[in-house]
Amino acid sequence: MTTMANKVPPGIAYPNKFDGLTGASTRTFFLLLCGTLALHASAAEPPDDANSRFRIRQDKDVMHVEPAPHDGSGQTRAYRYFDDVNDAGIVFRKRALPKDGAIGMHVLGHDEVYYVLSGRAELTVDDLHRPLQPSTAVYMSKGANVGIRQVGDDDLVLIVAYPTPR
Repeated sequence: MTTMANKVPPGIAYPNKFDGLTGASTRTFFLLLCGTLALHASAAEPPDDANSRFRIRQDKDVMHVEPAPHDGSGQTRAYRYFDDVNDAGIVFRKRALPKDGAIGMHVLGHDEVYYVLSGRAELTVDDLHRPLQPSTAVYMSKGANVGIRQVGDDDLVLIVAYPTPR
């Protein structure tokens, strides 16, 4: 049988920590290890409690494919993280726009922030056009006429945050 010790260059000691384990105990150890890793990898979260003061959401659980908002272009991936939270004070979303996708021009009824996670964009605010790149945040005031479009080869991925409409 070839062990790691046989593959180590001469003169280097490599202890085999599993030498004392029987076949059954080795299998039990590895089953427990694999089970622990699988549980950790699933990032299992306890269900939200109605009285909890926090919520945790993962992209895979909140992603919806839908047309771009405000008469924009393209099918987008919308991540509506906390739309189900009653009386939330903010809206926090992620939106991925494909090549040539756009959020159409619209007048803001509230202040709003865009944060570019990846991709490139052209932002229009009123009659001004500005390029955006990753790690860029934009604060836009209530009443501004805004739109954003993806440019380049990569999807534009944005975080969008604003106060909950009342």
